[in-house]
Amino acid sequence: MVDPRVARFSWPIAAFAAMVAIVMATGAVLFARKMGFDGGHVRAFYLGAEATFAPPRSLAGLLEVAIPHLLAVPLLLFVTLHLVAFAFGARRRPFALLAGITWGCAAVGIGAGFVIRFAWPWLAPLKVAAFVGLEATMLAWLLLLAAAVLPPARRESRSGGLTASGAARSRAAR
Repeated sequence: MVDPRVARFSWPIAAFAAMVAIVMATGAVLFARKMGFDGGHVRAFYLGAEATFAPPRSLAGLLEVAIPHLLAVPLLLFVTLHLVAFAFGARRRPFALLAGITWGCAAVGIGAGFVIRFAWPWLAPLKVAAFVGLEATMLAWLLLLAAAVLPPARRESRSGGLTASGAARSRAAR
């Protein structure tokens, strides 16, 4: 059952979910085009590649990407998770498990570029796993959010049950 306090805000919540879905889809396309989903390509993206004349990523370049993400991603997760929790009154353990996976994937995804470039390049598949994990869990959160704001399916009773007009007639007959 959706909390009626949240139901009043179904249109803004639906707009928020749609915008987040667009940002996620755009991010997935950019990730696929810039790095790809292969560990070798991710490694080459951060370490550079002589064959394509691509220089290694600098610390300044990594920070230019990471710092805005360190603000935007936690805010997005915080708002999304709270909206889902308020809308559903989620059970503590499943909610905490999925939230932990989401936060973990976000943190690993932001920090993996530094690790690949400066510490251990063979962790490139972890960057891909973190990105895919974040996208998958955010998709799950957005589906839950969409389920919270979609109007319930109206079922008309054909078996002689009371409908709104039938209920009014039965009260009038009393």
